[in-house]
Amino acid sequence: MPLDRECDRCGAERQTLVSVHGRGVPHEEAGHQVVYDHVKVLGCPGCGHGAYWTFSHDCWNDPWEEPWDMDWTRGLTPDDLARLRQGLADCPAPQAGRCGCAAHVALRGSTDAVAGRTPGVDLTDAGLPYFRPAPQVG
Repeated sequence: MPLDRECDRCGAERQTLVSVHGRGVPHEEAGHQVVYDHVKVLGCPGCGHGAYWTFSHDCWNDPWEEPWDMDWTRGLTPDDLARLRQGLADCPAPQAGRCGCAAHVALRGSTDAVAGRTPGVDLTDAGLPYFRPAPQVG
């Protein structure tokens, strides 16, 4: 994967907290058929900050015609990660991007709201986590 897993704040290795969405099989693995993409949230054990990571792979065209891999990251605060962990407390499989638990369903249902924007994490009245656009600072 193209993501540099090193935290840009403190240099510690970021770890996947939750795989929100996953589609396809990674390139060069058995069963790969052109497209592989996912949304994950990474957390840093060093400083407590995190990243909302979107990755997209599409090898339909030759690599010299267009890039096969694209990824985007947006920062998440320690408070966002704390709410996310709280909302995922009952999830049986945080690393499974296709998990059907209520928390995963709520997170997947809110990814469009933060496309191209800096996300934050909140909890519904039922305690389920969801992404929302972070407040603009300044």
